[in-house]
Parts: sequence; structure tokens; C-alpha cells
Amino acid sequence: MSTLHSGSSNVLEVEDLKKSSPGFGLSDLDLQAWIAALRELPTGAVTDADVLAWVEGPLRQFFPFERFFGAYGNLSGGRARMLSSLSIGHTPEFLASRASAFDLSSRSVTAWWIATRKPLILDKAGARNVVGQRCPVNEYSREEIQRFSLGAIAVHGVVDPFANAGTHIFFHGVPNTRPGRTMTALDLIAPVLHTLYLQTKQVATSAVDLAALTDRQRDLVDLAAQGLSDKEIALRVGISHNTVGNHFSAIYARLGISKRSQLIAILK
Repeated sequence: MSTLHSGSSNVLEVEDLKKSSPGFGLSDLDLQAWIAALRELPTGAVTDADVLAWVEGPLRQFFPFERFFGAYGNLSGGRARMLSSLSIGHTPEFLASRASAFDLSSRSVTAWWIATRKPLILDKAGARNVVGQRCPVNEYSREEIQRFSLGAIAVHGVVDPFANAGTHIFFHGVPNTRPGRTMTALDLIAPVLHTLYLQTKQVATSAVDLAALTDRQRDLVDLAAQGLSDKEIALRVGISHNTVGNHFSAIYARLGISKRSQLIAILK
């Protein structure tokens, strides 16, 4: 972003941005508004309120939307677990419906996005990404779109493959007349929001070092976070009760704790 803050003329900055991002269809965007939004990015000790103020103010001038929901979380054993979230314009009922953990098999669109890592637009008719690939919308997503009147949803994010963690962002009620422009804008927005998330205190304190665990161990941690006992976990994943106990002993050792209550506490 140093080019954007170099103090040169706006015309020069726009041309530099186009040259530095040849893969984007940037000519279709209001790049002056994007540069203006970048200049208003919060600095220093970034808080959740700072991120929301930037999204609702400068970003909205560049990228119109009705409501916003963003989450930071991790992936393990075919499950996604949300560690923190931010929201603009949503009802308490909608926020209460957000699952802290879910199987990717139950959310076809989320699984598809993770597999392709490309921005997409989702509505009750289906989902499509910038190259025209389509994904069917399962019944859960259709019901949710209808129930909360979400309209067209612009979806993107960033996944760190080394940590199996990242951000997933949803802009609800976006204009659906020029999807290519919307998805090009998402390619610009997603890494900036991901960086802001990583700077917030909430993410820094809640991101337990689950990268030190195996995929199997992280899967067991997710089940423990749901309140399942060792016996219930054993039945769910098809291993013995003793094997579950051995896994948790190894998990505790790697995380520097000694019992289940401490594990649950640091996951909150």
C-alpha cells in the first residue's frame, strides 16, 4: 500500500494500482474511491470498532452494501469453527443463528468457496464465481436468504493454508447488475479486511495455537467445544473411548494445559 500513500497525484496512484494488479479488471471500478478508503484505514492498535467504522464509512463509499458480516476462524477435520465475528446492520435473530462450528458438508457454498478461493455472488437461485462456475445452493442457505431477506450476497475471504485459518466476509444486499465488477472489488477488499482482523485484539487473544495440533486433534477439540463427552466423541468419530482420552492428553500437553475445563475456557 506504500504506493497509495506516496503523496503523488491521484491519477498517478490509479495508474500505479492498475500496473501492480494486472489480473484485475480494475478499469471498471471507481479506483479514486478505493484509494480514498485505503487512506482512511485505521492504524496502530486496531479495535473491532475501528474495523466496523472503516467498513461502514470509507469502504461503503467504494463498495455499496446493505449489511455486513465477517468472521475469523479455522478449519479442521472437515469442520469450520468461528473464533470471532463482526457485523453491521443485522438483527439479533440473525446473529444468534450463526453457528460457532459446522460441518462443511452441510454448507455447500462455503465448501465450494474454500475449494476455489474465488469471490462469488450468492442468492436463492444459486452461486457463481468470477469465471462463471456455478454451485447449487443447499436448502439451509436458501431458507436463510429468504428468512432474513439477505438479497444478493457478495462472498470472499482469505485462508492461510499453513494455519488452516482465515477470514470469511459477506456483504448482504449488494447490487446484482454487474457481478464482474462486484467480484473484482472483493478481490481488493478481502486481503485488507483479513489484515485488519489479524490486527484486532480479539483475534490475537482468541487464536489458540491450534496449528500445533493434528487434523484429528483439532476435530476432537471442535467436538469438545460443543460440550460432547469423551464417550460421545468416541461414538461420533468411530474410535475407542481410550483413544479419545489419549488424544486429549496429547492435546493438553501441546497447549500447555491439564484438563478439559481449561481447554473450553481458552476456546471461548
